[in-house]
Amino acid sequence: MLAKNHRLTKREDFATVYTKGAYSSLAGIIIKYAPSKNMLTRIGFSIGKNFSKKAVQRNRVRRVLQEACRLNIELLKPGFDIVVIIKPEYNDIDFKNTAEILKKLFTKANLFI
Repeated sequence: MLAKNHRLTKREDFATVYTKGAYSSLAGIIIKYAPSKNMLTRIGFSIGKNFSKKAVQRNRVRRVLQEACRLNIELLKPGFDIVVIIKPEYNDIDFKNTAEILKKLFTKANLFI
């Protein structure tokens, strides 16, 4: 689980990233990112009911994404707010593949140090 200070939680922060941020996508996962005033990188997750009507499946995907991000949080540039969004077509919830996709997305977006 991500540390509390690395979590993006407020609605206003999500809205800022959605409106002012850039995005990158790969294999059913999208990241939107924007510079923030904090010196910490914060990550939020958006997994809506369009992905699955079952809360159990949405929570499982959220946990897998959080763990994959937690392992890479120290390698990310400080001062960014990132929102990870999952498309309904994404059906490979395997941790190993998801972690690889996130690494590729962070590299593509030039968010690694």
